[in-house]
Amino acid sequence: MQQDQDARRVETGAGSVRDVRAAARASLAAGRSPSLWWTCAGIVVSVALVVTSGAPDGALALAAMMAAAGIARALMPDPGPVAFAVRSRPLDVTMLLVLAVGIGVLSQIIPTR
Repeated sequence: MQQDQDARRVETGAGSVRDVRAAARASLAAGRSPSLWWTCAGIVVSVALVVTSGAPDGALALAAMMAAAGIARALMPDPGPVAFAVRSRPLDVTMLLVLAVGIGVLSQIIPTR
């Protein structure tokens, strides 16, 4: 029995079969996840701002959405927001906040014309 479980772990590349099943259930429930809908809404708002106000405003809105996602990932208990829980919590938070700062700064210093 132990050999069967070890073979499954090797086949899936995951820590355990239970982890794989939990990830599959979470991905199926992603459509009901508020974090996924908030992310989609943030992207739609960013694109609408690009069209109506210009690229700097849209990029700044995208940066604000990413910063909010990073804060949500940092503060919410496990498993956290499904749309943002990709890797380990520290790595997800770091990447989201660094990208938010980078996009926010670049949106303000790069000339648009």
